[in-house]
Amino acid sequence: MEKILDLVRSNNLVQAVLCIAFGLFLMIYPSITIQGIIMLFGVALALMGAAGLVSYFRQKSVRYRNTGTLMGAVFYLIIALIAFVFPKVIAGFFSVVLGVVLILFAIVNVVRALGLRAFGGSIWIAVLVVAVIVGVGGVLIVVNPWGASMTFVLVLGAAFIANGAVDLFIEWYARDSAKQADLMSRPR
Repeated sequence: MEKILDLVRSNNLVQAVLCIAFGLFLMIYPSITIQGIIMLFGVALALMGAAGLVSYFRQKSVRYRNTGTLMGAVFYLIIALIAFVFPKVIAGFFSVVLGVVLILFAIVNVVRALGLRAFGGSIWIAVLVVAVIVGVGGVLIVVNPWGASMTFVLVLGAAFIANGAVDLFIEWYARDSAKQADLMSRPR
């Protein structure tokens, strides 16, 4: 049982250190991280497109070749090429879509807040404030999509660092508590 606990403890320690290292990488190289993710997205699309082309041209008879397969494969390859050539544009596109969705959520919540106002009380004010904050965030993302992507990666890196630090603290606290309990249980 003690060996299993030691294994779990060492595993937690390794995970904490890796979490901190990954968080530092994200915070030091946010642009590389975003572009790397887009490149992986491009590789996946290129593989899907290549598989579609192979599937299309493997059919011996031209009569049984599916043009939908060919069109899908070409579409995947074009999107993959765009991802490889313009990774910032792809990241910006996803950020703009996220910003527009946040703006729509904000509009819906403003309408809900005004509907709640009819019931009295002050909860509608809290809903309205949150809706305005979400709406402003959405507008900021739409106005500066690349900056929003970079900020997201920085915050993600900080979250990984914080998680790793908490794991290290828990590991230290658990070891210290185990030592204290061991000292207390020994006969004097």
